[in-house]
Amino acid sequence: MKRRGNLFSTLVSMENLQLAHQNARKGKTHYQAVQMVDADPEQYLLPLRQALIDRTFTTSPYRTKTIYEPKQRVIYKLPYYPDRIVHHAVMQVMQPIWDKQFIFDLYSAIPGKGLHAGSYRLRKFLQDADHTRYCLKFDITKYYPSILPDKLYEIVQRTVKDPDVLWLLKDVIFSNPDRGVPIGNYLSQYFSNLYLTPFDHWIKEDLGMKYFIRYCDDGVILHSDRGRLKEIRNEIAEYLTPLGLTLNQKTCIFPVDRCGIDFLGYRCFRTHTLLRKSSARRFKKKVREIEKNYQTMSTDACWARQEHIMAG
Repeated sequence: MKRRGNLFSTLVSMENLQLAHQNARKGKTHYQAVQMVDADPEQYLLPLRQALIDRTFTTSPYRTKTIYEPKQRVIYKLPYYPDRIVHHAVMQVMQPIWDKQFIFDLYSAIPGKGLHAGSYRLRKFLQDADHTRYCLKFDITKYYPSILPDKLYEIVQRTVKDPDVLWLLKDVIFSNPDRGVPIGNYLSQYFSNLYLTPFDHWIKEDLGMKYFIRYCDDGVILHSDRGRLKEIRNEIAEYLTPLGLTLNQKTCIFPVDRCGIDFLGYRCFRTHTLLRKSSARRFKKKVREIEKNYQTMSTDACWARQEHIMAG
């Protein structure tokens, strides 16, 4: 694996920081901080650039909130300026390098991949009925909070040798006071991909598992031999231990033709695919919320119009 140097000058260039601001502000133009930077970009980006060059930049304190859908999680939030801009600046330089390290069948947080692409790939796998009789479906318990910063930084060092970029990445990696990788950081999704990249190559290349897909902390391995999958489940548990990770009790091995594979929001069979029931329920709930909000807005608009007519 080739380590890349001479990256920091590109990362801190005004062109890269300006592009980072443009990318980070998408969908957030109503934020006060975004409007602040929009009003005079150079007033904010030039001092940020100097802080990066002088190594006086440090990750801001996090704000947290708890969400309960689709499951209970603590979300960490950083200020738009300077942190979110810095994260985008990092990604614009590092993403092309990191993408080359990933296996083809990693589908989380990668442009051009995602849930639908991963589900389609699984359906392609299922066309080989002889070699996909059984499925090992695994899930890692509390993946993001369990990631060890020291181990993550070691993995990052395998792809980066630029000392200034390493300084910046280290600041972000060790910024969470609660340990682990903060859910909500722009960089966290790629950190979660990187953390298990050696594991992915081990599964594909050392264990020879052709039919393997990973999406963040979820994965499936298909094989013709149930006994071999039982061995692999034990080997995976042993592999993950030094990384601070454990398999969830939901990890299981089952015949594919008995019930299909519930993965990435769909239940995949050899001949057809169904939307997962929980996904359908969430979709219907969202539609009801939209309908309710629309009806409320229509009623308010009607009353406002009547009041306007009466006032006239």
